[in-house]
Amino acid sequence: MELYSIFFGLFMGLFVFTTSKVVQQTQSIWKRTRSLRNIYLYMIWTEAIVNLIFSITTYLYLCGVIPLSFAFLFAAVLLWAIQTQLLSQIIANRVALIMVNKRKSRLLKLGLFIFIGIVNISVFYIWIMAHLPSASPRMVVLNQIWERIEKSFFLIIDCGLNLYFLYLVRYRLIAHGLSKYWRLFYFNAAILLVSVSMDILLLGMLSLPNPYDYVQFAPVAYIIKLHIELTMAVLISKVVRDNNAERVDDGYSSGHHTSNRTNVNRSTNPYRFETNVSGGKASGPGDVNSGAGILKTVTAVVKSDSDEETCGGYELSTKSLTEEFPPYNSSVSSPP
Repeated sequence: MELYSIFFGLFMGLFVFTTSKVVQQTQSIWKRTRSLRNIYLYMIWTEAIVNLIFSITTYLYLCGVIPLSFAFLFAAVLLWAIQTQLLSQIIANRVALIMVNKRKSRLLKLGLFIFIGIVNISVFYIWIMAHLPSASPRMVVLNQIWERIEKSFFLIIDCGLNLYFLYLVRYRLIAHGLSKYWRLFYFNAAILLVSVSMDILLLGMLSLPNPYDYVQFAPVAYIIKLHIELTMAVLISKVVRDNNAERVDDGYSSGHHTSNRTNVNRSTNPYRFETNVSGGKASGPGDVNSGAGILKTVTAVVKSDSDEETCGGYELSTKSLTEEFPPYNSSVSSPP
């Protein structure tokens, strides 16, 4: 049995489980909002469908059903570009959930779109030209070098976003007394290893005897990454609605039912932090288990003894910022 056939079979098995999660989250959002107009839903459905098309067309090409042509190569790169863009935006959407500065979260998403777009454009030219029958030896060598650079770039992006998410959970939530988020922290640390290992495997696949076999493995890596993001949505939903947060030191206290309030007032620090995180009331067991459409309110108010003090150009007097990130509704009040 050919290696690409094993990859295709593995993908189809993972696709079934991942699509079932997509359907569950879609149903949950529909039951709660009676609407499917949700950017998050658009992204996960598009990612799943494009991944399926990419896997099938690649498999048919390797089986000799689809002939090599410029149109096929262009379509392959287009599908790949859509997948890479959507995956990065889905992860950024999760990271932005904890970011208290709406402007920075927008810049994060825009920056990812631009830099990944530049890489996508370069692949459109180099990769397609290197796989045409008329490709020169110089172009083939250039493609081999660039593919390794491109795969390393996405490894760094994936690792960087997940590490930033861990940092935000640790120092935006846990450090303010929300100890229940340790569960989310440890789980994300574990899945970070799985996600990064997919990028490392893709790099290793470039050394296979058949230079196109690694393309069949790409859908496997992407569907696993999508499954990870869907699982994270479920976990975040459960953690946010968990009303059993433990008490922690330094005057932190856990609230009752859906909220946890923290008050810190040290003589050495002129600022007072008040943090409140609450998970929206679930309409039923399905909502809690689905992980989609999380209603989360984070209030981190920094109050200074002097309203005139600034930090990084931002006043430290009480500010209110409201953010909404599908499928999460996040209202955040804090200085940037």
